Amino acid sequence: MLTHTFAHFPGVTLAREAELWDDGYFCWDDLIAKANSGGGLGGPGDGVTDEAIRSRQRLAAGDAGFFRERLPSSARWRAYPEFIDGAAFLDIETTGLSPGYSYTTLVGILDGDGYTAYLRGDNLDDLPEALLKYDLVVTFNGASFDLPFLRREFQASEEPDAEDLFARAVHIDLRYPLRQAGYTGGLKRIEKRTGLGRSSALSKLGGADAVTLWKMAGEGEPGAIETLVRYNAEDVASLPDLARLAYDMLSSRLPFSVPPAPRFPDYDTESLPYDSSLVEYLARFS
Repeated sequence: MLTHTFAHFPGVTLAREAELWDDGYFCWDDLIAKANSGGGLGGPGDGVTDEAIRSRQRLAAGDAGFFRERLPSSARWRAYPEFIDGAAFLDIETTGLSPGYSYTTLVGILDGDGYTAYLRGDNLDDLPEALLKYDLVVTFNGASFDLPFLRREFQASEEPDAEDLFARAVHIDLRYPLRQAGYTGGLKRIEKRTGLGRSSALSKLGGADAVTLWKMAGEGEPGAIETLVRYNAEDVASLPDLARLAYDMLSSRLPFSVPPAPRFPDYDTESLPYDSSLVEYLARFS
């Protein structure tokens, strides 16, 4: 899908992109071929053709940062298949809703090697360096929640559009492509509507319970940290299937055909322990 995208060209809006598709320019190679043959929008050296050539070169080089800087946020979902091999699915847990008076307790990342929990007081400080290896970072509501917390945690830029922690990665916040696909609400609501996501006892818990689990862990409650990690892992484990659903639904609406998104390796959260008595206790108040 990325090779069909012109919205990252300077001066090309989504509306102008749609016009190019209507005129039969469906991909970068169409622009290049027609320009070289003397037709199309111009000859070699015109701005649009140069951008098509540059985009083809940067994609061949695996330069996710090039597209990160240029893609409008509403079109970033299109980069999903091209950079899925270097993807990280990310979700955080915190002590509250605002980075102004709360802090990050856990960052969970699912990548091609499996799930890793970055815990405050343990290995959380390793996160910025770990993020540098990814070409794609996928979150749910990350633009409004996860990224501001992580910027505050690691003193990154506070500019609204800055994503310093993902210096070379395209960030896809699934909340928005899923909304375009017709799915609104929180992550668990969307999981329920789509039939994707967790089916374990931890599905009874919510964000407030994650806050309580962290507090209980600080008070020495056995099993609290393990249960918090398992809760977080189930959040991130559902993101690849939701990303694939959003991509396939949105790409099916376009005036050309593209292959479905590749399937990311499944991660079985059943291998992670949790304290069932804590889950039942918390579920009574949820």
